[in-house]
Amino acid sequence: MKIGRNDLCPCGSGKKYKHCCLARGGEIETSPSDLAWRRLRRAIESLPTDLLRFADGYFGRAGLLEAWDEFTLWKEVPFDAKSPHIPVFMPWFYYNWTPDLTETGVNADARSELSAAQAYLRSKGRRLEPLAQRYIEACVAAPLSFYDVITCEPGRGFTLRDIITGEDCRVSERSASGSVQAGDILFAKIARLEDLTLMEACSTVVIPPDRKAPILELRKVFRESGTPLTPDALREYDLELIELYHALADALLKPRMPELRNTDGDPLSPHKLVFAIESPRAAFDALKDLALDVDDAELLAEAKLDGQGLLRRVQFPWKKRGNPVNKSWDNTVLGNLAIDGERLTIEVNSRERAIRIREIVEGRPAARAKHLATEIQSMDSALARAGKQRGGRKARAAQEEHERLAALPEVKAALQEHLRRHFESWVDQEIPALGGRSPRDAMKDPDGREMVEALVLQAERHGRNMQPPMDESIIRDLRARLGLT
Repeated sequence: MKIGRNDLCPCGSGKKYKHCCLARGGEIETSPSDLAWRRLRRAIESLPTDLLRFADGYFGRAGLLEAWDEFTLWKEVPFDAKSPHIPVFMPWFYYNWTPDLTETGVNADARSELSAAQAYLRSKGRRLEPLAQRYIEACVAAPLSFYDVITCEPGRGFTLRDIITGEDCRVSERSASGSVQAGDILFAKIARLEDLTLMEACSTVVIPPDRKAPILELRKVFRESGTPLTPDALREYDLELIELYHALADALLKPRMPELRNTDGDPLSPHKLVFAIESPRAAFDALKDLALDVDDAELLAEAKLDGQGLLRRVQFPWKKRGNPVNKSWDNTVLGNLAIDGERLTIEVNSRERAIRIREIVEGRPAARAKHLATEIQSMDSALARAGKQRGGRKARAAQEEHERLAALPEVKAALQEHLRRHFESWVDQEIPALGGRSPRDAMKDPDGREMVEALVLQAERHGRNMQPPMDESIIRDLRARLGLT
């Protein structure tokens, strides 16, 4: 609808349109839903500040801290106004939190079953605009839940589906809709008011589709309890939902490095052993068989000699011995030895290998080696050193060569064929995110189908970000093979 210059501004300011929004942003065409959205935003513009001020006076300082303790599951996390969880916590504190009446330090008048927002309505409701009153009531009634982003129109809003209840809603949201995409999962509080649906709370942590399994598992628990999956019921499970939100968010915000192990199954722990030696040649002759099938000429090809032609410096690997009958070495390098003058240095990647190689060296008197020290390097420093090496000139040259090769048509074709074969076999592989079932088997029940769809969507995203991007027909064929539309 066309707004006249002398009409009242649809934002609800009470001013003429020409003196309000038109002066700020130019003449616009506005739909009825846009008008309603603007009026509501105008009515609740000061609500967060008003509720914060009221909650502080109503509960006292103890209220915010007690609510934060409960929200963080009593893990003694200090309150932090800059925490990424604040956009979820503050609305929950205003609209849903009530003190534990058996153990609380809030003001005596606030020791009731009323949230701050409900008490605010009781105290200030008559002076509020009716639209603001109804919005507060809608926020009180709205539970926190997990939502799939079904469709998204950046700058306007998106369609969400409550993963727990299965309800769809069209949300008017100007800012958040620009930072998410279809398939993302949001932890949010959605307020429904007349013909409008607004997002009152939303985590800044966007959950990718392949992390959906724990949410489906919690939904299964709710279903098996016999509780109807309604918004009213979800409000009773807010702590269970918040606990799962923290688990998912923390895994994304503070990802833990998986326990790294070497090919022997030992935890990775870089060790450097230093020995004093009397003769580089004697040490070499005593230890060269650790390289197994490599002959002297090859081991000494890059060795350094002193002025008299005697061995000064050489490096060679310590290899894993295979079957001694048929000499089938498996080419696993267990460590690296470096002889330099009167020093022998051996680097391995675990405590167990460090013990073994020291026993080997000290068990060979001909090496004439005396252990001086063992340096244990942290994995953080080892990774930092590896990262620095990757950023060096040689690494950059290697990366450029890799990119040149990847751009060749024949290489692109080979890569796409490899990916196609991978996804053809993937449908029958046991997938941990599916509880050890294959995608084909998981498709036989609704929950499994939902998780398979999430994994396929994540694979599609990953494919778009590859260099070169994965052929879109690979995912189309995968969806057809699984019966996903």
